[in-house]
Amino acid sequence: MGKRERRRKRERSKKKHQPQQQPATAQPIIREYPESDPRIRIVIKDDAPEDAQRISLLYWEIKNDGTWARTVSSIGVASNIGAIATAHSHAILLGSPCANCSEPITVTNRSWANKVGGKYLDVDSPSYLCWDCTAIQKREEAEQQRIATEQKRVALEREKEKAEELKRLITEAIEDEEAKNDSPGCLPEDNPLALALYVAMVSYATRIPGKPLPSITGIGSMGWTGDTARDRDLLLALYQANAIAISRETSAQAFSISKDGDDIAFVIDDVVWRLIGDRSAAQERAEKITKSFKTKPGPQGAAAREVFTSLTDEMEVADVVSYLNGLLIKNYDYPEVPEARREELAEVIRRGFGHGYTSGQMFCFAWRAADSAAGWKERNQPMGPPEAASASVTILNGKIDKAIELHHSIPEFDVPRWHGTPLALSSFRRLAADIRWVYSREVIDACPHCDHNGLKETLHPETEAITMVRCTHPFEIRDELQDEEPNWWDDAPDPADV
Repeated sequence: MGKRERRRKRERSKKKHQPQQQPATAQPIIREYPESDPRIRIVIKDDAPEDAQRISLLYWEIKNDGTWARTVSSIGVASNIGAIATAHSHAILLGSPCANCSEPITVTNRSWANKVGGKYLDVDSPSYLCWDCTAIQKREEAEQQRIATEQKRVALEREKEKAEELKRLITEAIEDEEAKNDSPGCLPEDNPLALALYVAMVSYATRIPGKPLPSITGIGSMGWTGDTARDRDLLLALYQANAIAISRETSAQAFSISKDGDDIAFVIDDVVWRLIGDRSAAQERAEKITKSFKTKPGPQGAAAREVFTSLTDEMEVADVVSYLNGLLIKNYDYPEVPEARREELAEVIRRGFGHGYTSGQMFCFAWRAADSAAGWKERNQPMGPPEAASASVTILNGKIDKAIELHHSIPEFDVPRWHGTPLALSSFRRLAADIRWVYSREVIDACPHCDHNGLKETLHPETEAITMVRCTHPFEIRDELQDEEPNWWDDAPDPADV
């Protein structure tokens, strides 16, 4: 091996063991303005071209007072200058710390710098965050949004499952209700008002065959008996006695899952009903109930008749009160009768019924009272609608007194369509009239089939023993009594109409 070869070998070995020099890492260009008391630090990317570096420094430079050293348009075309500067650099506002971590806030353009740091780039704004905190906040908001979305999805899924379960329970409940076709085992004998309502429901179903019995909500504010709270109790008593069942036409909104989640509950106001059993069987039960009201002996029968007739009288009074208030509101734009005079109004109407006036005649009295009250208000201009509504009570009282005193003939008025009469009232009127017929002294005296107490002899159907039962009197007597009835009315005009 020659000297030249040995020298080359040593040089190769020396180069092999010499440490390799790492290339220098590129650093961004950093400048601070103003130099004496820096308010802004400019950071230019290390790979920015020289022209972009120059433009970025001119773009971000500020004066000693913190305002911009030059306008963007003085550097070049505004749109191009702003795009170049923001693409290759950003600024750090040394006097505007982050509201979260107190690090200086980084901005990407002049507009954002002035928004955060103000005109002189020295405002300590508590409502802005640095880039890192902004990113953290966005991640937290995204996570919260994700959690909220997931919770909403779970809630919707739970509601969907709940709705499907409710639909299944409703279907099962309706099927159970449809299966109720047997006659009721025992009607609520201790609840005469429920029995009377059953008679009214049978009458309704007979008049409108093929249709279900309406819900309390569907009837209106007057309901079956003029009191929706009472209607609920009576309907529930009939339902529990297996006399009525929930109809298939009932809306799903009337049902809900019970508190324990294993059964279904229903809102009684929204339930549509049907009679259990066929129509002929229901009519037979209604006839038995009617006969029981008319002929049941003893204190229990008397108490049932007293409760029923009292309710019917109350419904009649409430019906006329409702009609008068409706006239005041709809025809004259007046308020209802004042609360302070409603009890007096009810007493006036009771007195009218007590003297034998029919509901149609009482409607006539109410119409005349409302019309006269409106005329009185027009003649007395200082009086307003509330005074006229109150005066209708006084006028109604006067008209009834005059009619009683002078035996005026009062026509029968039919109620208008807008008037909501309790749905059971017409049936209750017929039943109350039948009861009065059976116990009328005049009818008993005219009946040839019973004694002076209204009782007649009959054979007991089982023992065939002679027993005394209440006579219901043949209807031929009604025609005879009407032929003999004196005419108490004359043709004298009503003074209130003159």
